[in-house]
Amino acid sequence: MSFNPPDGTRYVLPDAAARRALVVGTLRDLYRAWGYDMVEVPALERYDASHPRQAQSFKLSDRDSGVLALRSDFTPALAQLVRAEHPAVANGARRPLRWQYSGTVWHAIDPELARTREFSQIGLELIGVSNARADAEILHLARESVRAVGLQPRLEVGNPGFVRALLDAAAVPDDRRDGLADAIDRKDRRDLADLLSATPGGATPDAERARQSLLAVPDLYGGIEVLEHARAVAPWSAAQREIDRLAGVLAEFEDASELMLDLAMARRLSYYTGVTFRAYTPDYGQPLLGGGRYDGALLPAAAGFSIGVERLLQATLARAAAPEPAPRVLALDDPAARVLRDAGVRVVRALHTTTEEALAEARDLRVPFLLVAGALARVEGVAADDDERVALTALLLGADAAGGAA
Repeated sequence: MSFNPPDGTRYVLPDAAARRALVVGTLRDLYRAWGYDMVEVPALERYDASHPRQAQSFKLSDRDSGVLALRSDFTPALAQLVRAEHPAVANGARRPLRWQYSGTVWHAIDPELARTREFSQIGLELIGVSNARADAEILHLARESVRAVGLQPRLEVGNPGFVRALLDAAAVPDDRRDGLADAIDRKDRRDLADLLSATPGGATPDAERARQSLLAVPDLYGGIEVLEHARAVAPWSAAQREIDRLAGVLAEFEDASELMLDLAMARRLSYYTGVTFRAYTPDYGQPLLGGGRYDGALLPAAAGFSIGVERLLQATLARAAAPEPAPRVLALDDPAARVLRDAGVRVVRALHTTTEEALAEARDLRVPFLLVAGALARVEGVAADDDERVALTALLLGADAAGGAA
């Protein structure tokens, strides 16, 4: 039998399977520590033409001629579970449900456009409450998810309600909004301008000003100061309320300086109703996770996010593949070595006690400098840069000067 798996599927060898299990276990533990209980939903569902991802569903025929589908999204299945087990919450009762999940989803694809049909996901949902503290909790856990696997997070946060308010002010017809929102989200100013010029709408001065404001939205990206820029760009009361809403979430976040604001975040405009976000890490160009608040779309009050496990693993492997900088110093002086390590320099502790033996050890390790009694000595036979020695010496002298001043 030939080895010929269907396009877009995969076999996973032991090392990769172990890495995946470790990552998923780490994230499960993080969410459990915050009170999120594990739930499971079926991989096989009844086909529903109103499902948010029905166009991507694998459809299967059942024995009774019914139509089934493989799970293409966890969130609709979780909403069904809420309706079955917590009908009061499904009908609007304010009672928090904290759930986490993990498993596989399948997407039918056009083989000319994409090659992946099955994905591993892990994520969480905070259901039954809608306020700034709940949104801040979801943002915090999204950021900590990236940190938990050893990556540096960059969380980009927006509010599609802001774009919706501008579309309303510009009197943009409903059938033109998705295209405009997509151009805004992609920050494609030329496409946005072309679409706006071809879009009928109100002829009032106020509507025309709103159209000009829409052209400015892709530039509303940066730190907390973006909120004030947005207030100047969009003076309409509905837009101001959406800015206030985002500001309220940031006020509940423990350290808003770690967030980047992106008011052009307008994907799935008809689905997301509040704060939305994506998480990235440096040197990896694709988002690692995404989510937001979707009150009224599937449940009266709910927010959450999902992580593509394969993408997260690729990002961790990309970081692991980057070579660590070689040690630059071998040390016989532990206090001075600590100063250099605190500054980010890799320093190896000598395993011999005499200077002669330590120099031989440094040559064997190809380390260019030996640290003895607070001073750096060049190691003969190992290439070194005088500028580097000057910089390292400056670090040591700076620490001495700070100690003397104290």
